[in-house]
Amino acid sequence: MRIIYVLVALALCVPLTAMSSFAADFTLNIFGNANMDYIIDERDIAYIEDIIGGSKEPTDLADADGDGNIDAHDAKMVSQIINGTEDHLRYINMNGEVAQVRHPLNKIIIIYDSPAEVIRVLGAQDKVVGVDSLIQEYPRYLSEFMDTPSIGSRNDCDVEKILELGPDAVIAHTAGSWGCPDLESKIEGKGIDVVRLGTPSDTTPSLMILAYMLDEVENATDYLKWQDNLLETVTERVANIPADKRPKVFISMPGNITANRNTGYSKAVELAGGVNIAADVISGWENMYPELDVEWVLKENPDVILGTATEGGYETDDEKVLVNRYEEIENIIGIKNTNAGKGNRIYVVHASFFQGPDSPLGVLYFAKWLYPDLFEDLNPQTAHQEYLDKFQHIDYDLNEQGAFVYFPPN
Repeated sequence: MRIIYVLVALALCVPLTAMSSFAADFTLNIFGNANMDYIIDERDIAYIEDIIGGSKEPTDLADADGDGNIDAHDAKMVSQIINGTEDHLRYINMNGEVAQVRHPLNKIIIIYDSPAEVIRVLGAQDKVVGVDSLIQEYPRYLSEFMDTPSIGSRNDCDVEKILELGPDAVIAHTAGSWGCPDLESKIEGKGIDVVRLGTPSDTTPSLMILAYMLDEVENATDYLKWQDNLLETVTERVANIPADKRPKVFISMPGNITANRNTGYSKAVELAGGVNIAADVISGWENMYPELDVEWVLKENPDVILGTATEGGYETDDEKVLVNRYEEIENIIGIKNTNAGKGNRIYVVHASFFQGPDSPLGVLYFAKWLYPDLFEDLNPQTAHQEYLDKFQHIDYDLNEQGAFVYFPPN
């Protein structure tokens, strides 16, 4: 179902402006999105008509058909995108390149577990004909993909198997060693598109592009409303806290590394009203997870330590793996003498909250820990259960299952 119906539903239940705060933070990088917002709708047709009439300047995405001119044919193609009748979409991929994909996509292969979550958010599981082998290491959480044919390891994909399955497209979040490297050249001329979108920590723009490719814009819009409601609850409450009153946070990751400003972890800390002490120590996308000297951390004297854990999550009910991670952090020489150590403010959270569409949940947990009085009424587990019920469509009871957060009692 395409956006022409979504707009009607939104008009009846919630104003578009109510979903604008975080949805407006990104541009939907599909050509035809002439007004450069997060969605393609009738306003883009009007914008193209204004460009043709001379009252508005051309934008980077206004040339829907890619012929170098902005004219009535572009407006016609936008109308087709809205109605879902276009035969292809032009978009900007993760490398900033103009790419094209056929439409509709009826058979897809997905690489990496966060696209698997995105596909469930969109309700397009029935279009998945192949997955990489690591997805099948999550039998509890990604159970419906256990019998889906595997195309092998994501760092060395079985091209013959991909060709045998005959998908319309392969969806991968990265072009590096974890996303079927050089796949484009290996299947060139075989009639299979390779769609590379964003990163696991930057899910929403990719989710919206995939929504158009898979004709699931209504489901994507429902998710955006849910995400915005959660994040606005947090950001509105912390908005008036002065910078010098915000707790200093150290993000401790396994392997003696931390996270700079470009990571989903750091963004979650900032949204929750904290200050990541390592945000700008080593900047740049190539240094997103720098190794830091313990002495430097002790000198910075963080008020809160947020430890991430790679063990735990959906596949175990044993909290001990998180306890072990907590003890590992607590036993770092000198940590007990920091403000965080003295105040019993060391927390552990599973890394799954920062690798896909469930990332708003990490913000909720952080906000609850950073400002327990301000968020006394907030229950992140309730939001987590809603996410599983409404957007992942799985039978999973968080009261009985999983190991996601740990902190010792005060």
